Amino acid sequence: METRKIIITGGATRVGAAIAEKLSGPNKEITIHFNRSKLKAENLKKKLQKFGTKVYLVKGDLSKERDIHKIIKFSKSKMKFFDCLVNNASLFENDKLENFTSKSWEKHISINLKAPALLSKEFSKNIRGENNNIINIIDQRVFKLTPFFFFIYFK
Repeated sequence: METRKIIITGGATRVGAAIAEKLSGPNKEITIHFNRSKLKAENLKKKLQKFGTKVYLVKGDLSKERDIHKIIKFSKSKMKFFDCLVNNASLFENDKLENFTSKSWEKHISINLKAPALLSKEFSKNIRGENNNIINIIDQRVFKLTPFFFFIYFK
């Protein structure tokens, strides 16, 4: 995959950081979204810049629609257009039948379903050419259901 202008949600830690490292290099620009991992995002930025990558950091809460628009607006101001979106950020909190709430349900839906859809929609408005990619990362629990988390346990 030859991408040059990339947005990665949840890009400061774990899988997102590994993806950022793999896609980094000369002539690459990456916007790394983070929510609470500012220090990790800053450290990753320093690391990727050593590979010749231009790195932009943007904080945002994906449960808030205004922050989703802020991420796209910020990315566009830095990169002008995009050719790859990696929807990696997710929320996976312990919620059992006994303790889940409407609020926790809405937060899961907002971050894990609504945010990637809205980001994809906005991404599509800011692409050039024909070789553009949207990559949606999902948790392996979707295919290996357990009774320990109510949100995903529907059989």
